[in-house]
Amino acid sequence: MASEQGAVSGADEERAFQAALLLGRLRAAGVTSAGTSAPVAAAAAAAAARIGRRVIRVHGAGGAADVLVLGWDGETAPAAGSLTTGGRLGLSPVPTLVWAVCLRAAWPRPERSPYPGGPFRRADIVSLCSQLGADGEAVKQAVDRTLPEAGLIAVDGDELRLGAAVAALPAVVVEGLRRGHHLLPAPLADARAGDREPTSVVPPHEVPADAEPTHEMSDWYVLRSAIATLETARRPVPRGELLMLADPAMRAAVERALLPCGRQLRQTADGNWITGFCDPLADALVAEGVGTLAAVDRAVLALVLLHTVAIPRAQGRHRHNRWTGEAHTVTLAELASNRRISKAAMRAALRRLRAAGMVAEATTGRYLPGPALDRMSEARSNLLWEDLILVGRPDGQLAAAIRRRRGLDAPPGELPDGPTETDRM
Repeated sequence: MASEQGAVSGADEERAFQAALLLGRLRAAGVTSAGTSAPVAAAAAAAAARIGRRVIRVHGAGGAADVLVLGWDGETAPAAGSLTTGGRLGLSPVPTLVWAVCLRAAWPRPERSPYPGGPFRRADIVSLCSQLGADGEAVKQAVDRTLPEAGLIAVDGDELRLGAAVAALPAVVVEGLRRGHHLLPAPLADARAGDREPTSVVPPHEVPADAEPTHEMSDWYVLRSAIATLETARRPVPRGELLMLADPAMRAAVERALLPCGRQLRQTADGNWITGFCDPLADALVAEGVGTLAAVDRAVLALVLLHTVAIPRAQGRHRHNRWTGEAHTVTLAELASNRRISKAAMRAALRRLRAAGMVAEATTGRYLPGPALDRMSEARSNLLWEDLILVGRPDGQLAAAIRRRRGLDAPPGELPDGPTETDRM
């Protein structure tokens, strides 16, 4: 009997971990395949519901495979007008403009549902955004990379469609978009897009949870609102804006709600609050290659950290081991003194790192570590410090000891993959 109970417990723990991993993939990548078992999907939906989120199954168009996306419920969805001083994750101005134009092109009739909408042409989007004063290269970057990565549009050659993330928009958000539909910039091909809009589609549907979320507190809405603030903040939220977390009971309730989703509540050295992946889940995502940095981005990030954190600390300009909080900056010209990476490649990598929150700008052209680094646990932060030792002084005794302890076979100076923490909403 005891062995059977142990087997059942082990199966439940594995299902819970796979559910958290599924939610981790959705957070890091925005969209993931729906090819997971029904019990795991149901467990993920139940865990998401406890923090005010929904797992949506979207049927693939034209015979494509179904996918899952992560959305907010109507009560917890972050409101555009309620930004904290920490800011929320979201699109920068040019991608926001491009997204508005794409939405209007695919959705000419506001009385209909925006998803899936009709197809529209890349050239029309680029042309209209340029006429509205947006930089052409920034528009192309948004169309080709930023919006597809966010799941807001899907690209098939020169033809574009709305992405699966649009299917997860709460009804209250869709209604707001519908009221402001007349303000969206309309491409010249607007009428043509309306003629091609599909008349019969299988609507997206919410994945049913295996259990209703249990309300451990009388003010459940306050708890979910606090979690929504933490999960959508681009940088640590000042403790003065989340006074409820000073209450041990509220803090424990937040931690219990986040844990099944593979997330943890963390407090920075300044006493501010932020959330991040649990280490076992982060390791699993890295092993799958989900949400990891490309090789050139890792190299540029290492150079930024060496110039702004490691070298100033070695020179005695600060003594702590935090990644953020100091004003030591580095310019592109200083980074480009490493001639193994071209300046153009560095510029593109810095743009991607800024979007991921791994790098920030103190002033234009002066870079420093970004707020996403505050999401790391102490253990992972220590590993990153060791990585810098492997890069900065690969032939030293300490680097040799680190490689022996890790059992590394990689050449000295090569950084392992790490999660980007893009933290999609």
